[in-house]
Amino acid sequence: MRDRGHLLGAFAAMVFVGASWGANLPVTKVMLSHFDLMPMAALRTVAATASLALLLWMIEGRRALRMDIDLGRFLLLGLMMSSFFAVYAFGLQYSNPITVAAVQVAGPLVASVTVRLVTGLHFDPGFGVALALTVLGGFILSAGSLFGTGSVTFGGGEIIVLLSNLLWTLYSIKAQAWFNRASQLHRAYVASLSAMGWLILCSLGLIVVGWTRSPFGVSDPWIWTQLITVAILASGLGSYCWNVGAGQLGVAVASLWVNLVPFFAVIWSMAYGFIPNAYQIVGGLVALSGVVYMQWRKLQIVQR
Repeated sequence: MRDRGHLLGAFAAMVFVGASWGANLPVTKVMLSHFDLMPMAALRTVAATASLALLLWMIEGRRALRMDIDLGRFLLLGLMMSSFFAVYAFGLQYSNPITVAAVQVAGPLVASVTVRLVTGLHFDPGFGVALALTVLGGFILSAGSLFGTGSVTFGGGEIIVLLSNLLWTLYSIKAQAWFNRASQLHRAYVASLSAMGWLILCSLGLIVVGWTRSPFGVSDPWIWTQLITVAILASGLGSYCWNVGAGQLGVAVASLWVNLVPFFAVIWSMAYGFIPNAYQIVGGLVALSGVVYMQWRKLQIVQR
């Protein structure tokens, strides 16, 4: 029963990941029209790290804020996370959101190949069927826009966004392997703290040489509210919930849930008056069936 409870908790965590990261894509695109890339990534990571530190202190106490990892791994973990944030935002800046959704359906493939090459682990039973369903669902989800009347462009950044999955998968593998008995919340906090340092250092350097603008020139309080809110939900709590899912399900299986992000992005868009079409509804349900099938197989194994 305990294993079953852990799996159900992991499922709930990955649903939150899909919902928070679904909001992250459109908001990040909007933020890039107000902030330069590196300062924006740094500010988001500062907000995310602060929220994780507060949550960790409240749940596990002040001692949990100490590092329980050596300096080399601490720096490398943050470098992988910060590189993902920067590369993802850079690709999004030079891409069309519609084609990003279409290309990102191959994200689980990139993650699966990375896991196989780095760890040599074989995939769980039913993984192939689940992968096929989530990729199919993602293509259907995108088809309504790709074959609709709207203009669709390919900016080149879509491939960069896709390849950023490699960096996130490497971070996820090491976040599970480089700690002893640390909680997933502590792991997310340590990685975010290191990433914050890398991004702040890089941003300050770019501002000093005049290659980027200070983010504090933006005075619109609504823009700052969106930036901080999504940073806490997606970069902070979303990263923590991802670690929970990756720790319980494995990185390759958890990556299948990422194909729910476009589905949740559509749901978030409905708050702004967007009504989803049949392609988006059916595609989301097909992608959802893939992860449900995979987790059903895991629950069957646990019950035996």
